This record gives sequence, C-alpha cells and structure tokens, in this order.
Amino acid sequence: MLQRLSSFTTCQRAAATFLPSSLSLRPILSAQSPQSLPTIQSQPTTTTTQIRPRSSRSTRGLFDGRDVRFGNNVPFSLKKTRRKWSPNVQHKVLYSEVLDELIKFKVTTGALRSIDKMGGLDNYLVNSKHVKELKTKGVGKEGQGQQVRN
Repeated sequence: MLQRLSSFTTCQRAAATFLPSSLSLRPILSAQSPQSLPTIQSQPTTTTTQIRPRSSRSTRGLFDGRDVRFGNNVPFSLKKTRRKWSPNVQHKVLYSEVLDELIKFKVTTGALRSIDKMGGLDNYLVNSKHVKELKTKGVGKEGQGQQVRN
C-alpha cells in the first residue's frame, strides 16, 4: 500500500507515510524547476535590544545602570522567601571642572568607580551609556524650554 521509503528524502519520507500508494510526490516535485520557484529576498537583520525600564529612583542620581533587584532567600530547608537587593547609594559632592563648582549627587559606588576610571565627572557624563540627555519638550511663556529626562 505504501511506497518504498528508502528512495525518498526525509521530507518525502514523512509525507509518504501518510499518503496512499496511488498518490505520489514525484510528479509534484519534478514539475517545479528551480527557475519557476520564487526567489526570497533576504532582509538585512537588525538586532533589537530590550531596554529595561528604569525606576524613578534610579533617574534621580548617578546609578550607573544599577537598580533594585529581586530574588529569593533560600535557607537549608529550601523554603524560599522573597527579598530585594538595593544598590549601594551614597550622597556625595562631586567637582565639575567645566562648571568649576561642587555638585551634590546620589551616586552608587559603582558609578564612583566609573567616574574615576573615566577621568572625572564631566567625562563620565559625556561618555557614559547610562546617562541620558535632558531634552527640551516645548517653549513656555518666558521662552524657556521645559526639560524632560528620557
């Protein structure tokens, strides 16, 4: 009832197990020449990275991408209880060479290390991927733009 399976490819073999011997895949496959098949244009691949939403707390200081993390306490009995890990936030006064003044910040210890590595507060603010620009949203009555953090 079924055709011999050894002369078929894997796709044909799978289809042949469900087809009776009166139906054959050979005429269908041989009728389509490579020229008659439509060509598929490959699109350039774009990688999209998922951006984690930032908490309002981490937008109010230099947190260097750190935020509150959640997880479980796991004791010997394996009874899991929820807990959270907060970033190590310090209140510091940092010097800006461009403004020539001291500025108060909430800063994580990781951000302090990054500031030192980049050679100061001004270089960190310009080069860090974790600091976003303030954009002006519109012009008010006095001609001053309202600043919005992205």
